[in-house]
Amino acid sequence: MAPPPKRAVLRGAVVILALAASGCARRLPPPPPSVAVAAAPDREPAPPPVRRVPRRTIRNLPADEPVTRGAPNRRPAEIADPITTSPSRRDRGIEEGIEWWVDHWRTRGHEFFSRGLSRMGRYENYVDAEVAARGLPPSLRYLPLIEANYSPSAVSPARAAGMWQFMPETASWLGLQVNSLVDQRFDPYAATPYALDYLAALHDQFESWFLALAAYNGGPGRVERAIQRYGGGLPRDDAMFLRIRDRLPRETQDFIPKFLAAVRVSSDPEAFGIARLPSEPPERYEVVAVPGAASMDVLATAADATEEEIRTLNPHLRIGMTLAGRTTQLRVPVGKADAFEARLARIPLAERVTLREHKVVSGETLWHIARLHRVQLDALRAANPGIDPRRMQIGTVLVIPRGR
Repeated sequence: MAPPPKRAVLRGAVVILALAASGCARRLPPPPPSVAVAAAPDREPAPPPVRRVPRRTIRNLPADEPVTRGAPNRRPAEIADPITTSPSRRDRGIEEGIEWWVDHWRTRGHEFFSRGLSRMGRYENYVDAEVAARGLPPSLRYLPLIEANYSPSAVSPARAAGMWQFMPETASWLGLQVNSLVDQRFDPYAATPYALDYLAALHDQFESWFLALAAYNGGPGRVERAIQRYGGGLPRDDAMFLRIRDRLPRETQDFIPKFLAAVRVSSDPEAFGIARLPSEPPERYEVVAVPGAASMDVLATAADATEEEIRTLNPHLRIGMTLAGRTTQLRVPVGKADAFEARLARIPLAERVTLREHKVVSGETLWHIARLHRVQLDALRAANPGIDPRRMQIGTVLVIPRGR
């Protein structure tokens, strides 16, 4: 029998890879590992220099006024928020950091901050519900604002990704799928429960929200070591963060002030000279079952929706297709689910995966080809597992995934 055409082999490899990538999520296993969660490359400046000021004893300081947000669907839940009402936030160094970020966001960073607040409207109801279901501090709704400016597609130079800025190792350990075909870090609805469970576990370990947030940013192992070496055997509380703050990385030292500043400014942006852009409407969708592999353009046709709508609702499908050998729960716009199954059934199985192709010319590398077709390099490699980029020959036909 004659060997199959190279194109057929490549298409088959994509389906095999998609099958291999499928897997089952696992629940959060305490205690947290010593893996840091990096901050997003949100084009914010480096943290301000931290002044070395004498730590004053904190005892019986009055709590801050509760912070509430003006949106009509918000309840004044921050009244009992242990983060925003912590006496330790009145530490001079913390207050100076807060003022630095407030000044930045009302001057150089005001457009950036406004966009994040607007984008927050898409997901805040879902985040609020997940926070409330766990009995966590309501102010945690602002954590994705300082991590990724509420952008599910945010990626840092350190490879942290998504709205909650998980590193690949942390996300995989928690139970999220992270590979070149499916990366649930980019899925707000998959990542949010795991992020909040992780924060709750960090709080259980450190018995302080300041310490838990520092561990979320800089890694629980680093915070634990700092407590053991410099904590002086004192109780684990927010004041302990002040005691070890100078021993933590600069970004982690500044993480609490930045978070508290975001809460303060978000409560009333106009009061700080920041224009409140129209809030994006909450994302609404229905879920349909897709058996086997299908490309985004085919799924959009079956849903009677645009391809961009399907991509936006399913950002975790990194090469633009559902996986072979399993049933994928796909999000579609509201009102499109009822006829989806019938429309998809009318599309032959052989026509459900549409892949572009690229013939290699002289001087091209995988990196250049990925940029040309606006796909991720990892996705291009995954779609062409039999290709050695060091021995790629002129005329080689590559499969181009239908990525973003």
